[in-house]
Amino acid sequence: MNNQVRVGVGVIIRDGSKILLGHRSKTKEDTGGILGRDTWTLPGGKQEYDETIYEAGIREVKEETNLDVSNLKILTVCDDIDVDRHFVTITFVTEDFSGELTLMETTKEDEWKWFDIDNLPDNLYPPSKQSLDSYKEIMKDGKSN
Repeated sequence: MNNQVRVGVGVIIRDGSKILLGHRSKTKEDTGGILGRDTWTLPGGKQEYDETIYEAGIREVKEETNLDVSNLKILTVCDDIDVDRHFVTITFVTEDFSGELTLMETTKEDEWKWFDIDNLPDNLYPPSKQSLDSYKEIMKDGKSN
């Protein structure tokens, strides 16, 4: 990855106590992010040049799920460092979404599914796990919107 720090975005889409996660297929190609085949991930991806972080979150959700999101609020900012990659990952949270959930990027995910926040799968994508752990801690402390 040429020793560059990239910006990644993830979006926690909340529907009551449910959170949307996508399953990263075990057989699909490397997407250039932190490696995580056969894990469950938040919708998200990499920020593009001349795009705000909010625009990146909105675009990535649309590209991956066909959902339109709005009213994104920053939840966390953290470093995700792998052997040859370094991302600063910004995680948003929103309850504002519309559209029909559709598997859009079949080269990455093989399923999108709603999970109860208290019953998440064990095999979470490492950056998503970090974000969801922070989210659950904030919810527990009663600091959520």
